[in-house]
Amino acid sequence: MAKAKFGEGERTVEVLVVGNTAYVDDDFCAKAFPGDHVQVVAANEARRDGSSLHASWKELLQHLDQAYEFDRVVYLSTYLTPHTEAVGDIELLRSVFRACMGRQIQLLFVTGPMGADGAVDVAGQNGKGIIARAANDLCRYYAVRDGIQAKILRVPYLYTASPTLEDPILTPLFEACSQGSAVMRAGADSPLGALCAEELAVLVRRIFDSWDATFEELEVPDSFAHTVGDLGEALKGLFPGLDITYDGDAVVSIAPSDTVRTRYGWFQRYDVLRDLSTIHARWEQTLAGKRHPLRAAIDRMRGRTLPIKCLETALAWVLFEGLELVFSQSAQLNVLDYRLLYVVLIGTLYGLDFGLVAALLASVGLAASYFTQYGYTFQGLFYEPSNWLPFIAYFVVGAVCGYVQLRNSEAIKAERDENELVRNRNTFLTRLYHDAIEDKRAYKRQIVGRHDSFGKIFAVTQELDVLNPRDIYRKCCELLGEILENDSVTIYHVSGGAFARLVAASPAISNDVPRSLSLDDLAPVLQGAISGLWVNRALTSGLPMFGYAIERDGAPAVLIFVRHVAESQMTLYYQNLFRILCGLVESALGRAFDYEAVAQDKRCVAGTCVLNHDAFGQELAAEQALADNKMGSFLLLRVVPGMEPVGELVGAIGSAIRESDAAGLVDGDTLYLLMRQATEADLPVICARLAAKHITVEPVGSEDVVALMQRIAPTGSGEGEAA
Repeated sequence: MAKAKFGEGERTVEVLVVGNTAYVDDDFCAKAFPGDHVQVVAANEARRDGSSLHASWKELLQHLDQAYEFDRVVYLSTYLTPHTEAVGDIELLRSVFRACMGRQIQLLFVTGPMGADGAVDVAGQNGKGIIARAANDLCRYYAVRDGIQAKILRVPYLYTASPTLEDPILTPLFEACSQGSAVMRAGADSPLGALCAEELAVLVRRIFDSWDATFEELEVPDSFAHTVGDLGEALKGLFPGLDITYDGDAVVSIAPSDTVRTRYGWFQRYDVLRDLSTIHARWEQTLAGKRHPLRAAIDRMRGRTLPIKCLETALAWVLFEGLELVFSQSAQLNVLDYRLLYVVLIGTLYGLDFGLVAALLASVGLAASYFTQYGYTFQGLFYEPSNWLPFIAYFVVGAVCGYVQLRNSEAIKAERDENELVRNRNTFLTRLYHDAIEDKRAYKRQIVGRHDSFGKIFAVTQELDVLNPRDIYRKCCELLGEILENDSVTIYHVSGGAFARLVAASPAISNDVPRSLSLDDLAPVLQGAISGLWVNRALTSGLPMFGYAIERDGAPAVLIFVRHVAESQMTLYYQNLFRILCGLVESALGRAFDYEAVAQDKRCVAGTCVLNHDAFGQELAAEQALADNKMGSFLLLRVVPGMEPVGELVGAIGSAIRESDAAGLVDGDTLYLLMRQATEADLPVICARLAAKHITVEPVGSEDVVALMQRIAPTGSGEGEAA
């Protein structure tokens, strides 16, 4: 039994067989997918006339994929049947590929010979051949673009010898031959190219057993090399006197290839000409077992309404009375009792009640004929027992025929009631099944979309996959607030080993939290942290409720606080959830800090801590994103050129600003200072501190900040590079 392994467990492989499924039955599935769970969907399963549960192939495939989560898909092309008139094959194939996108699905596209049937032009092409090649190109396109594991298996035209299936090409051919003549839509010398569907099933199983992710086209040649003329001669042996016309000269063949024989150990065993007699015998048996038109007419008559039955009974009585009157003088035709025939007919058709009524009408007609034709009187007719026999016979025959028909009708009605019960049960189970599928979809959405689910944790990992620490701070505030359902998150960066500077805070408290904290005041948090996590179980005033210290080189580097929590959140569940999220942030910040350390020379002006044009644009964009989300504030100052050259200012600016601030050289001659977590109220203090260093600055307005960002910031959302 084939199994799909997932971690330590395994499950049955789910297989979807879709497309031209005229050759697929239980035996085919058992040979191709032994032990697997197979779902077969015909090309006409999803109709657009509203009679189908699903209005389109896209809806049907999405429903099936969500219900079964297929691991393998086998698409059988319509061009496996020669001279097919089916349309939309390539559109259905595209729908299947789109349903497989984003999944590790193994898809096998089984199609017919490369040159489809039909007249070819001077270039050796025809319309169906172009469509077939387009389907091959479509497989290659999705395999390359979306990474779908696809293979193309090109085989001769299929035929089936299964007793449960009707061959889509041989059966119509037999019906045409039974009329005395048949037209072959190919030349007598054209290769026949026929492969038994049972052998295709064996090959499909071997291909999946040794599957690899490489896209390739596999050719299956016709080993017997029969021609259409050989098939015509075989048909003449089955239908004596058959006249066959060969119309066409197209040659369709598959280039010889030993790939399937050497790689999969497969070779063709069944010969269509040898199987032809067996398929013909089964066709004759099926033809003999078909419903006779007379039986169909009788069943239609039995299904009519009561007034129609009464009218037909009366008209039939008049008709048979007329026959009795007309043929009563004939020596040859008078031997039949037409009234008895009438009773048998009505009783057989309409049952016991109408059989007795017919017997009564026949008795009335017989009595009338006795009175009018033979001169009987009522007394003579009644008191002579031998005259009762015809009347008794009518009622006995009417009762017997009616009873037999009534018993058959009751048996049929019981079968129909049982079928209706089974149908209702099936409808109920189908409704339950669809409800279960809807519940599955809802649970899947809840699992993936729930704020504290593993799917959300994975989304957090993707969100934090950036290399700019400022972007990580902003995303950390957003994610912690959303997942913990808390709006009091603050993040501090430790500067100089003595103070922690605010870098981001939840919008609800960003204006009220201290922008700088002494590490001495945070000693309980830093000393009492276990694996980085600290919980304020003593409810100490002035300290956060949850704290997490991210260390770098053995010293605190970043502090993440949750200042206030509800009583219901002081549980081990929320503590562990906070620890997990902070651990993800710690990993992301570790990568970002390592990247900054490695790229320091590329980001800064040589020999200084002043950022170059591009690096300063990234920092400014990240800080603007924090401000736009109301998680922080900043001031952008432009250094006013003085008597000192710009080069000297660049070299001296590092000692004039805080470690959390940034300086950048734009266009090679303009120096900007990015003062983080500063407001306009802090501007006089900042200007005075810089003036003491002989540096004159002027603030940059918000409109000028936007213009500068548009000129120097990287395109996109302002986020740092992805890791």
